[in-house]
Amino acid sequence: MNSDTILTFQAPGRESARVLCTASPVLELAYAVHYLLVRVDDVDSRDHDVGWVAPLLDEQGELVRSLRAFGARHGVDDLGPMLLVLAARYDYERDAGPERFIRDLGSLPRRFLEGGTDTGDDVVEGDDHAAREATFRGSVARFAEERVAAELRELVTRLWDALSPAWQREGREMVEAAVAAFQATFERTQSVLESLPPHHFTRFEQAAHGIRDREQRGRIVVIPLYFASSGGFNFRVDDGYYVGFGLQSETVFERTAQQVTSLAQRVKALADPTRLLALALVGRFSTMRMTVGDLAEQIGVSQPTLSGHLKLLREAGLVCVERHGNKSFYSLEREGVRQLLQELDTTLLD
Repeated sequence: MNSDTILTFQAPGRESARVLCTASPVLELAYAVHYLLVRVDDVDSRDHDVGWVAPLLDEQGELVRSLRAFGARHGVDDLGPMLLVLAARYDYERDAGPERFIRDLGSLPRRFLEGGTDTGDDVVEGDDHAAREATFRGSVARFAEERVAAELRELVTRLWDALSPAWQREGREMVEAAVAAFQATFERTQSVLESLPPHHFTRFEQAAHGIRDREQRGRIVVIPLYFASSGGFNFRVDDGYYVGFGLQSETVFERTAQQVTSLAQRVKALADPTRLLALALVGRFSTMRMTVGDLAEQIGVSQPTLSGHLKLLREAGLVCVERHGNKSFYSLEREGVRQLLQELDTTLLD
């Protein structure tokens, strides 16, 4: 008696590992869009920590202006997050390039709107999850129209054409090395947090909480980002938690630590009321030439005491001295003061 053939096999499919670390040109491109829209305040400025930005602005300033105008014209300031979510939800993050994602971009917003839209708690800042979902859904709806989607595809294509040479020249290799380093550490520790760079926001409690939660009840996709320095992203889509970290985070931290060490020595000159008062008097009476005796009398300290304070101010580049005979006259080193305040502003507020 003949019997039916029983066919048993496993179809090839995407890896469903609990923790995946991979290069992702698609998410790199989405992050670059976010950076240009959110972090670049002045298209004409060339002062940027991220190395790819200044050359892009030099060669493609008009493109960046068009991209920024596109977001403003359609009332969308979360274009980067929208692209990240669409790419993650529909499994483009492991593509070797963004071409398929860009080609499909016209259909993805409608597909998103017709399906479930729970993108987790991390897409848009705010306290009300329902309100965030509504805001994000409204942003996606603006791009469901083919005319708008076509314009976006054209801009994103041009942006990738501009970024692709740097990615092919060094970006991919650097990212693949970071993937290998992450995988080696994760294999040893079985901890996503321990496998991430120590000096990155992904180690901060707000992000770390999400990572620990997803390690227990979901999957985590880790993306080393060539087009980020110390920035990156973390967001949830469905059961996946996506973590992107900038490859330069350790370099940026070390550079900042060195800058702060140098800066602290000069700021220390301002940390004494007597020195700060002496500096204020020298600056306020800039048209008068003031001696150590003048300043000591005004402040109410001995000349030797004040001489020690002025020495520290000179070493910090905040005052200068001009000698005439046996007299020393002090004046404010205005450029030195401005530079110190500017470095403080950049270090603490930028």
